Amino acid sequence: MDVAAYLNNAAEGWPKAPGVPEAVKRTLEAPPEAVGRGAAEHDPVEAARGAMADWLEVASHCIVFAGSATLAFNLAIQGLPGEIFRRVVTSVMEHNSVLRPLRQALARWGGHLTVVGLDGEGRLDRSAWFRALEQGATLAILNHVSNVTGQINPVEELLAPARASGAITLLDASQSVGYLALAPSRWPVDLMVFGGQKGLHGPPGVGVLYVAPHVRLRPLYSGGTGVHSKLTEQPEQMPLRLEAGTPNGPALAGLVAALRWRRRFGAEFAERARKLAQRLEEGLSAIGRVRLFGAKGPRLGVISFRIEGWDPNETAWVLRASFGVVSRAGLHCAPLMHEALGTADAGTVRFSVSGFNSEQEVDWALLAVRAIAR
Repeated sequence: MDVAAYLNNAAEGWPKAPGVPEAVKRTLEAPPEAVGRGAAEHDPVEAARGAMADWLEVASHCIVFAGSATLAFNLAIQGLPGEIFRRVVTSVMEHNSVLRPLRQALARWGGHLTVVGLDGEGRLDRSAWFRALEQGATLAILNHVSNVTGQINPVEELLAPARASGAITLLDASQSVGYLALAPSRWPVDLMVFGGQKGLHGPPGVGVLYVAPHVRLRPLYSGGTGVHSKLTEQPEQMPLRLEAGTPNGPALAGLVAALRWRRRFGAEFAERARKLAQRLEEGLSAIGRVRLFGAKGPRLGVISFRIEGWDPNETAWVLRASFGVVSRAGLHCAPLMHEALGTADAGTVRFSVSGFNSEQEVDWALLAVRAIAR
């Protein structure tokens, strides 16, 4: 069945922002430029770096590009010195892109890990978070917005005590980018990661890592950089220190187009997504036999639910096959969050809206859930 409602934007934003497909196509069709080797009239990597740095209001050398947000998390976590893992504080909300490289680093370096759970309302337990930081945290990792429930964590309130005590702080902005303002240079944030394909509605294949000027990461991999070719070791200067290999020029060109569109229409886009999420949440709450997960209150357009008597994967299959509604089912790569929610057996069905969705799409999805629940 044709797609009648695309509600899987937390995995990948669709459709792409206006201008993105054209920019990717134009770059693929043009002769490849010898970036960094003196012959290029246009450097797509530095153009993208400059556009991203301007958008985040940071210096361009603080922006590192990787092949995905997952790779960017590995650059951030695996690149930290071993002593930083002496006492780590994080939460059950974290994605496997954080949890798995973190576990690898702890296995290599040793250290103590505290994972803070949820409070009685389903939010991050702030009291437990602050108690854990008081034990002398050396690294604090926080999910800005849950990819399971859309719950928003207050960055400054939760990370300021960690930064004040000397800890390194890492923010996962994968779900908040494009919907909430990001201000890493003004926040108590040393490292921040997100991808270009979700809230920015850019192409896949681009992960963005912000590295504060005072943080020094060890290169995870090394190789050609196009400049400083006399060196037999990876260049020391940022961001080349953390980048090697042929850059994904088409994807970076698409990212620039997405940022250009975002600068003009981002506020309107985010507000429309907020209203649609509220409409979707209120509609699901009114359907019998449907259970929503996560605390009430401020959340972005990510909503997890179950229908009584239905396996989440079966629900998602029927939504797509019979109604053309694209959702996602399962654990959403966040196993600790599902343990905390009591849904670790099969996960949830997840709807995630964007500013490109319409009220008609949301209402059609609600009609589909209502029919299945009956």
